Amino acid sequence: MKLRHFKRKFTVDFKLRVINYYLNNDVSMSKVAASHNLLCSQISIWLKLFMEGGSEAMKPKKKGRPSKMSKMTKKDARKILKKESDEIAALKSELRQVKMERDILKKSLTLFGPSKPRRKQ
Repeated sequence: MKLRHFKRKFTVDFKLRVINYYLNNDVSMSKVAASHNLLCSQISIWLKLFMEGGSEAMKPKKKGRPSKMSKMTKKDARKILKKESDEIAALKSELRQVKMERDILKKSLTLFGPSKPRRKQ
């Protein structure tokens, strides 16, 4: 019969308590590991992390690929929608202006006729 090995997850509080117990009491790492049902290597890893980064280093890190897009809140969506609608309104008014100018130029072309290049004398 095979024994199943499960990956145990330890809380930050538990890790800090084990490290605190090891640092404050005059006990070897193997005895601390035996009393908490851990491996010595696990305690030494936690101790190294704690010495390098404090309690922040003990927090679990996110796994997997980070998302490329950030989640948008309703407030951000409203701001973007307002900005885009303002831009659309400005572009429509500019388009109206350009169409009027085009119509005026067409009308003047029919009234005055195409311009002929002058000859050099």
